Amino acid sequence: MKKLAFFTVVAVAASLATPVNAGGPKETHPCYGVADCKTQTSRKDFSKCVKANKEEANANAACAEFRKDKKAYMEKHNIQGLESLFN
Repeated sequence: MKKLAFFTVVAVAASLATPVNAGGPKETHPCYGVADCKTQTSRKDFSKCVKANKEEANANAACAEFRKDKKAYMEKHNIQGLESLFN
């Protein structure tokens, strides 16, 4: 019985951690075309790459709008959450 409880806790913890460890961006991400950032394999690295290429990100109208106000952009484009923009 203790094993079952342990594995249940581990399974729940793993499922909760998955969104945090989201992979790279999907093609639907408004900043997907910035530099070569789409090759990044984590959400954190992708964000760092976009920030490092700020001029190019600001030159991309969709990306600039998204970066300025993520919540408003997602509501306007009916995006359900940041997680939906990443693999």
